[in-house]
Amino acid sequence: MSVVIGGLIAGRYRVEAELGRGGMGVVYRAVQLPMERAVALKVLKKELTGDARARVRFEREARAASALAHPSAVAIHDFGEHEGMAYLAMELVEGRGLRALIEEGAGVARAIDLAAQLADVLASAHEAGLVHRDLKPENVIVEATVEGDRVRVLDFGLAFLERGPGGRMTREGIVVGTPEYLSPEQARGEDVGPATDVYALACVLHELLTRRPPFAGSELDVLTKQMFAPPPPLSGAGALEVPAALDELRRAMLEKQPARRPSAAEARDRLRALDPDPDRARARARQDGYLGPRAARMVDAARATASSDGALEVAIAGTLDAELVLGLMANGITAFTLSDDEPLGPETAVIVAPGASEEVVAELARSGLPVIAAIDRADVARLSTLLRAGAADVATRPLSAPDLAKKIRRLARDRARRQRG
Repeated sequence: MSVVIGGLIAGRYRVEAELGRGGMGVVYRAVQLPMERAVALKVLKKELTGDARARVRFEREARAASALAHPSAVAIHDFGEHEGMAYLAMELVEGRGLRALIEEGAGVARAIDLAAQLADVLASAHEAGLVHRDLKPENVIVEATVEGDRVRVLDFGLAFLERGPGGRMTREGIVVGTPEYLSPEQARGEDVGPATDVYALACVLHELLTRRPPFAGSELDVLTKQMFAPPPPLSGAGALEVPAALDELRRAMLEKQPARRPSAAEARDRLRALDPDPDRARARARQDGYLGPRAARMVDAARATASSDGALEVAIAGTLDAELVLGLMANGITAFTLSDDEPLGPETAVIVAPGASEEVVAELARSGLPVIAAIDRADVARLSTLLRAGAADVATRPLSAPDLAKKIRRLARDRARRQRG
């Protein structure tokens, strides 16, 4: 059967126009009857109708995408078959492709924001046991909202559910994905996991900053470089000047060994900590569900009165758990997000969230603020590094609001004594 513009699929989807074609399917704009809802209708290509492997992958896309509940994921409305043709009805996403933004030049701040959003949806997917395996600019749409850019991740056709039925979809030695965004383990045809998506995200981030992927050339050249070449520098024509901590994160995400890459959640938090607009990062965290509405309202109220009564206050560089923020407030410490335009009073301390670089700690310490760096308990090497960078104290995870409150009060007393002479 062929799809006819103006015709009906499954008796309830009126096809209006073709939107695009991919390796497996054709996507149409359609209207779901009788509710008159606009949808994107993806139909398995006619020549693949009898291909059992293609059908399994198509069904896997529906199952994988349905498993992910995230604002940046595309909602799946329906899946079925019409006259031997598999179809998938999903949310119609309208916006600009990330490829177009890359070609225009995103800028450092926008690159950080977009990458942080992508890291967040990947973190949510990985928590659900889902690995995308084909993250690339062509699979990302950027919507314009009143809050700013909002990414939407498309095409889970190569995704698989680690804990779902069927396990891996490919055999050893079969390479799937797009060479410029393939992890070394993908290039070798080996098992993939969440770290594979982190590597692809690093390739996208590199391209946002330079307008070109990390490695270029013939397909064989690119695959070889993905497996063996070190991360390329960000220098060259068209490259932007970026914070050292951002380049450090990019290189960590491009590590050849999957176990040495940060998780998507850690990459998200480190990117948010680097966002030059902390208010936007915090608003994005709230949108993504990182802060609950009650916690967000209390933090907003605290920020509005932060310096009005001379109470101790703490500026948070990065993102901390909402319950921890509330716990600090319950212990008499006003907490708010560190911002370039936020006036910091004489009683202010700074908590640097886990994942921040020593450069960030050093810059804050040079401003004269007492800095408390959050670290993992067993990370002795990082403890020494951050103390040398100028941290006045460290707090080991899991972080405790009462313990942090004590540290903040002690630092305030020490500073007051130094100021008295």
